[in-house]
Amino acid sequence: MTSFKYYVGASIDGFIADRNGDAHWLQPFSQRAGVKAHFDQFFAGIGAVVIGGKTYENIARDVAEGKLEWAYGDKPVWVFTHHELPTVPGADLTFIRGEIGFWSRDIARSASVGDVWVVGGADLAGGFVQAGLLDELVLLTVPVVLGDGANIFGRGVSAQLAGLETENLGDDVFVSRYAVG
Repeated sequence: MTSFKYYVGASIDGFIADRNGDAHWLQPFSQRAGVKAHFDQFFAGIGAVVIGGKTYENIARDVAEGKLEWAYGDKPVWVFTHHELPTVPGADLTFIRGEIGFWSRDIARSASVGDVWVVGGADLAGGFVQAGLLDELVLLTVPVVLGDGANIFGRGVSAQLAGLETENLGDDVFVSRYAVG
């Protein structure tokens, strides 16, 4: 059965983006051997991706400017947005608006036998929690203190999490898995 998983990196004080909405401070950690191996294993089980409009817009801009490569290959990518957004050449994109619950079955079906990666941002992940559709949080915690910014699930979200495991990926980077529910 397809699971909806939110894999996200955060500072040790719980922020996924700085006060300007920038998450580039996470990039140096993504190429560390333990982090890369863990992410590659996670991504191998992903069949579809869902992204919020602001997060997608930042990714699409960085791809267009040559700062990033499109990281999702040929996997179907669903973008929740209220605005017209640019496309990424060669990407399998579906732009949607509306309630998460309304689209969740189509998104899950597009994942085939894989899981769905809820990329973010925080408001989208929080929306999945509020809709009772997020199955797992995979939290990569890095040794950075931001002091302010976007927190993991956005504002006004509460959830009960059950710890599944924590692993040291080296270089003071930890990954923890939580069941959401």
